[in-house]
Amino acid sequence: MNRASKNAQRVAERLARHPKVKKVYYPSLFDDAEQIRIRLAQCDFPGAMFSLDLHGGKPAAFDFLRGLKLAYNAVSLGGVETLVCHPKTTTHSGFTEEQSQQAGVTDGLVRVSIGIEDWRDLIRDFEQALESVTI
Repeated sequence: MNRASKNAQRVAERLARHPKVKKVYYPSLFDDAEQIRIRLAQCDFPGAMFSLDLHGGKPAAFDFLRGLKLAYNAVSLGGVETLVCHPKTTTHSGFTEEQSQQAGVTDGLVRVSIGIEDWRDLIRDFEQALESVTI
């Protein structure tokens, strides 16, 4: 778990600076003082899961998912390999539009469960997939 968490932090921080990424949701990237206080009080590692919201909505999210070569598109987000999914059309597809908005499930949201692959390979995979995103 330590390796996956360290990988996730490196990948999340890199993606947070990418121009096609609107926002990355990951505990080490919180900017609210209360969220930071809670994270520091409750966890040693921020974990292996994060979400990213892409500019361009659903078409951008699907371009990104199709462009991945190392990460697998799967609804189950538990394993040693990196897995991704589009919550709006999978895990949260039963939500009304209002429920989706309240939960922050946007058309451009992609959930990621980082595995134990080499973090540099993961960054290369995510960045090359983002190259295929048109916004």
